[in-house]
Amino acid sequence: MKEGKIRFNTIFVSDQVPVDPRVDELKKWCERFQKSGLTPEFEGNYTGNLSFRSKEEFIITASGLKNKQNLSNDCFVYVKNYDQQSNTVYVEGRRQPSSESVMHYLIYKARKEVNAVFHGHNKAIVMNAEKLGLRVTEKEYESGTTALATEALKALDDNKLVVLQNHGFVSLGGTMKEAGELALATLKRGKELANFRG
Repeated sequence: MKEGKIRFNTIFVSDQVPVDPRVDELKKWCERFQKSGLTPEFEGNYTGNLSFRSKEEFIITASGLKNKQNLSNDCFVYVKNYDQQSNTVYVEGRRQPSSESVMHYLIYKARKEVNAVFHGHNKAIVMNAEKLGLRVTEKEYESGTTALATEALKALDDNKLVVLQNHGFVSLGGTMKEAGELALATLKRGKELANFRG
């Protein structure tokens, strides 16, 4: 699992911390994901990234968070726009946005019914994807790349949860609760399969 490398340009439109009452709900989901092992630690940072649609675009966890529990508001970034030609993400906030911001952006653009995108990592889900009946991306790409974002979008099609080959998973929902509970239910099924095999 390679995580956390920013592969796009970032332009800070302002250093204003995102203001949205739903940030508190996202904080709770970040905590639940970490406690459940869906955003495991890797090289000193906790992996995965969670976002929800807000106004023009979306609010997402910042890159390189040492912990995803008890987060402050400045641990979130408001992604305002993405220019594919220059590979530039325009943001409001005080930190770099998640390395997978492009993937979130493309999903929100393509899936108008989606209001939350949760990306995590867990072996029980990734290794049991076929048995869980989950679609898996055809190709494996490095994290943070436009290629991975495009491949994820292709695999998602009309699905709400897909596995990124040898990487992690993406869970979508009309609400944060829907995206989060889908991931947790999939984790439970994956663990049951792992124990049964074990």
